[in-house]
Amino acid sequence: MENASGSVLVTGASRGIGRATAIHLASAGMSVFGGVRRPEDRERLEEAVRGRIRGVVLDVTDDASIEAARSQIEAAVGAQGLAGLVNNAGVATPGPLACVTREELEAQFRVNLFGPVLTTKAFVPLLERAKGRIVNIGAANARLAMPLMGVLSATKFALEAITDVLRVELRRTGIRVALVEPGMTYAEADKQAFGDHLLGELDAALERLPEDARLYYAPALERLRALTLSALSRAAPPETVARHVHHALTARRPRARYWCGLDGKAAGLLGRLASPGLRDAVWRRATGL
Repeated sequence: MENASGSVLVTGASRGIGRATAIHLASAGMSVFGGVRRPEDRERLEEAVRGRIRGVVLDVTDDASIEAARSQIEAAVGAQGLAGLVNNAGVATPGPLACVTREELEAQFRVNLFGPVLTTKAFVPLLERAKGRIVNIGAANARLAMPLMGVLSATKFALEAITDVLRVELRRTGIRVALVEPGMTYAEADKQAFGDHLLGELDAALERLPEDARLYYAPALERLRALTLSALSRAAPPETVARHVHHALTARRPRARYWCGLDGKAAGLLGRLASPGLRDAVWRRATGL
């Protein structure tokens, strides 16, 4: 095992996969910096594993916030550098592409794609010192290009490309790069809140539809709502993802990609092996489009 006790930054650590990963890595003996948006989230995160997690206010869409976090972490790790960076922060806003606004489009790309790229750029010098690892959190269904979640799929598909490029570009620095692709996950304690949030996003997407588009897309959004409820009942806990992240950060021979959960593995295989016609047929059947 390598980098088993080094320092790691996990972005989007307030809840879900990010929080579970930060706690798992800290419990395994690593010193964790948990990137959070709000000071109150920092306090709750630090209480989870006292002495092993340090919350850092970090907005991956803001250059000044990224630089402030980098300076804070550099002061803490010094010449040892950073053993790992886990780019986890992300958002999802459902809705048909024909109706998406510029603001909705840009917001998801700012968090899901520009955030990981710019955060990685800022922390590469610290990662070089430790010959550290970068782990990007993608989505197992990114290659399936899910209807009504097109912008999310685009950002995660693009993140996959970014990961592939970084893996080659950073090879000579000693930095290894991996992509972890989970299916749907939830924190057991927050399952109701998580489900309410997902369904609330779908309800909001329906409300945002122009009147002339509602007749066509509303039934598909209702089907997506039913699919979401079904997937939630089978969702894996985020600790499953955290274990894969831990392996990617510490294994002597980390894999380039990790698929998490049964639905994640199934979606990953379908996205890579199925023909475009078969994928289209699957989504037409699922959404009625």
